[in-house]
Amino acid sequence: MASEMLKGKVTDGTIWYAKDLEDDSSWLHTLSEDQRQEVTTALQIAKSKGATVASIKKEDFPLPHLGQLFSTMRTELDKGYGFSVLRGMPIEGLSIEDIELLYSGITAYFGEKFNQDTKGTLIDHVADRGNDYSDISVRGYTTNEQLTPHCDSGDLVVLLCVRPAKEGGMNNISCTMAVYNEIVENHPEYLEPLYQGFHYNIRGNGPIGPYQDITKHKVPVFCYHDGMLSCRYNQKAILTAEELPGVEPLTQLEKDAINYVAELAMRDDIRFDVHLEAGDIAFLNNNTVLHNRDAFVDYEEPEKKRLLLRQWVNLDGARELPLEFADHYNTGPRRGPAIHEEVEGERIR
Repeated sequence: MASEMLKGKVTDGTIWYAKDLEDDSSWLHTLSEDQRQEVTTALQIAKSKGATVASIKKEDFPLPHLGQLFSTMRTELDKGYGFSVLRGMPIEGLSIEDIELLYSGITAYFGEKFNQDTKGTLIDHVADRGNDYSDISVRGYTTNEQLTPHCDSGDLVVLLCVRPAKEGGMNNISCTMAVYNEIVENHPEYLEPLYQGFHYNIRGNGPIGPYQDITKHKVPVFCYHDGMLSCRYNQKAILTAEELPGVEPLTQLEKDAINYVAELAMRDDIRFDVHLEAGDIAFLNNNTVLHNRDAFVDYEEPEKKRLLLRQWVNLDGARELPLEFADHYNTGPRRGPAIHEEVEGERIR
């Protein structure tokens, strides 16, 4: 096993149920007009310095007041709820290029962003591209279908809503610590296979060669290390891995354990639903929460279609993680997919 097993239930500040977030709105930060102006001014300064999505640093995007809030949020994301929303970012009337630069200026206060695909993409566009989610090679964010509970790579996935859908597209957030406690209470026999972990279907994102499509090692679903429990889970990526060459079929116990995690994550008292509005930025700690999205119906007009921007960020000062838990693409701990082609200049899509 990658780590020792936690004895008993999680009792620290990372545990929550849906009712807790309904009763406590500390996860939601609505920007004041002064804070919005601070962001707008920072964007103009960053542009005057020639900053880019790839190069921008905190010094290029000065936020003397919001920066203090972000320091608190970093701690809460790692040691608290693991989920925060900044509401009211001043993106109205901006070009997509300016929105992306503003977005990167904000995330520079949280940590290092890294690539999300083999082309070196730093900011991906979450939009329906007409793909079929049932295809094991398709990444769910390129469809308009209901997704399965999962977490992304790195410490944080950060989503900026540019345009919501016409109908649907609700974001579902679930605390994996609550999921763990329910497993301890009701199905402790699932703990051992979940700690041992599974191979993942990484959809061609590994280094070219025998481990381009599959993780070289099993990735634990739960990892207890240095006094903290972390979770790594993607139901579809785990279940479809056994369809690939060289992967042993899952046992019934393993399948039951994998599916029980998803079942718990979507349970009404655990799942917290959040509708992201234009200008909202959601921060999710991949080590402590799962996310999901309902199916949606889009507008016909291209300029109105649902669009979210996504970054993967490694959080400054985050918890330590063992190699076998933190390496998701056979590229090293907390790293993204292997780059399969030379990237000239800056790629953001």
